[in-house]
Amino acid sequence: MNEMLIRNWNETVQSDDLVYVLGDFTLSRRIEVIESLVGRLNGRKILIMGNHDTRKPRDYIACGFDVATRKPMMIEPGIILMHEPFEDLSFVCPRYIYFFGHVHDKWHPMDDYSNCRCVSAERIDYRPVDFDSLIKGMRRK
Repeated sequence: MNEMLIRNWNETVQSDDLVYVLGDFTLSRRIEVIESLVGRLNGRKILIMGNHDTRKPRDYIACGFDVATRKPMMIEPGIILMHEPFEDLSFVCPRYIYFFGHVHDKWHPMDDYSNCRCVSAERIDYRPVDFDSLIKGMRRK
């Protein structure tokens, strides 16, 4: 599985691309495993840590991520990246676009909102997706 994910990633991502990983990068806690995986992936990488990313943020940075954080991140005005979707849907604001992971191939109530999109690997054909394509797809939704 890892080899297929690495191949898909590297077929999609160029060396100067920036990729946001919305958590659950690997189940392994071993630094050597994390470092080896990160090192084999093209591009610059930012990790918004998930529940399976159990080491300290500085460990993921030492392994090759440019940034690792446990908190959601606003990357442009109005675009929020997070690992876990909101359980309280009253936090979903129509003025923002939300990308999340965590649920993998399971449905979540945020899936029903046109401004929310799950980008777990299972939902995006196991390869990174160009950000502009994601936004265009949401506008058609």
